Order: sequence, then structure tokens, then C-alpha cells
Amino acid sequence: MRRFNKITIIGVGLMGGSIGLAVKRRKLAGEVIGVFRHASTLKRAMRHKAVDRGVMDIKEGVKDAGLIIVASPVRSIPRLVKEAARWARQGAIITDVGSTKAWIVSDAEKNLKRFRNIYFVGSHPMAGSDHTGVEFARPDLLENAPCIVTKTKGVNKRALGIIAAFWRALGSKVSLMSPAEHDRHIAFISHLPHLVAYSIAGAVPEKDLAYAAEGFADTTRVASSDPGLWADIFVTNKRGVTESIRAFERYYKRIMRHIAKNDYRGIVKALADAKRRRDKLFYGK
Repeated sequence: MRRFNKITIIGVGLMGGSIGLAVKRRKLAGEVIGVFRHASTLKRAMRHKAVDRGVMDIKEGVKDAGLIIVASPVRSIPRLVKEAARWARQGAIITDVGSTKAWIVSDAEKNLKRFRNIYFVGSHPMAGSDHTGVEFARPDLLENAPCIVTKTKGVNKRALGIIAAFWRALGSKVSLMSPAEHDRHIAFISHLPHLVAYSIAGAVPEKDLAYAAEGFADTTRVASSDPGLWADIFVTNKRGVTESIRAFERYYKRIMRHIAKNDYRGIVKALADAKRRRDKLFYGK
């Protein structure tokens, strides 16, 4: 893996901070710069040593950087990619960590056409936590985590290879796919579970929560995630989320039909089918 002279991370929260810590641990850059909106976040990031230096200005932050990583909330990513490209040096590569890809990649590729020799490659490292903030960043967060890198007709092949190698160097398992493929897959295995967890947590009457135990906590854990962040994701992947919700609706209605008929064997079969899928994923059986 090539070593960058300078890597700039725009948005140093849980993910951006974890990337900074991992890059520093693995010595993949001469310097790691963080770009911040708030001085308080900059101070926290420096205290946790997530970056070598922090700035409040994108122009200053991306100057001479070989790699620029935009790790901000989803709806801000296209704007920040465009702003970073404005001040980036020729040959720089820009990537992101957004949980939706078609919306981001299409906008970035369209806007970067007017910038000569500055390249964009979409990324989505599949790691995280229900906690937010740089104080929860970990240098091992990306190890053995899936990471999807988007491949399009217009992507620069050299830049694509460098970004894929970068995530592998941080310990991630990289897959290449189109932005549309990404959005459909991730709607089912990430966006839908979050939406369902929020719905369960919101549906239970508060008076009943006094009796909640580990089962409720496990099922709704991700409903403690940042609501603004997930609203961004749901809006920017509306098509994928809608498709996954309809599939979920069909399955729970199947169970409900068996319940309505007191069909014990039908209920067991529906639950067993679901259990088999999960057990195969996590236990290999």
C-alpha cells in the first residue's frame, strides 16, 4: 500500500476519528489533518489523538493532500466534495464514507468533471456504533469489516485501485459494486434494521418500558443512533428503503395470517425459515 504524504479527513466523529487513528497506527500517511466545523470537536479530536492537526477551513485542510476523506453526515457530502475539489491539488483522490451511494456518487462525478485531474471514488466502510462522537473512535473499528467501493463507468481505474487498497490496508474486506447495487443491498441489511428498531422503540407504550429487559435492549439497540444521521440516509436512499420495507411487510403479514388462523405449524415454519437464515450467517449452519 502506498503511503500518502498527507491525508485530510473532513468530519472527525466516530468514523472519521477511527480512520485517523487507524491511518496513524499503520503509518499510511506522513500527516493526518482533520477539518472541523466546531472548535469544541477539534479540541476533543486532538485530545484523543485522532488527527495530527486540526483546522476549521477546508481550503487550508485539503492543501497538498493526496487523499481527502469526507466523513460528514450523508446530505452534506456532495457539497463538501465539491468544496474540497475546488482547493485540492492535481492528482488528489477524494472518497467518502456515506451510507448511501447513488445520490452521492452521481452528484460528485457530475461536479468533478470541471476539475482537471481530481478524482472521486465512493466508499462505504460497514462499521460503526450506536454511539457518536470522536471520543468513541477506535483504531480497530474497520478491521475485518466489510467495505464497499463503488465502480462506475466514469471512475478513474487508478484511483479506484488506490482507494480499494487503502481500505484493505486498514483491515477492511473490500467489495466492488455499482452505487445502485450498494443502495439495494444496504437498504436490506442496514437501513431496514434501523428503521424497524426505531419503529419498535417508538411503538411500545412508555408505561410498558418499565418491564423491558435484554431482549428489548438487543432488538432496539440501534435505535439509540443519531436520528438526524438516519433521517439523511432514509431520504437519500428512498427507493432502496421502500423496497426493503415492502419485503419486510410481506414477511410479517405472512406470520400474522398464521396467527389469525391459530395455525401453529405455519407460525413455526415462518419463524424457522427466518432463524435458519440468521443462523447460517452468524453460525455457518
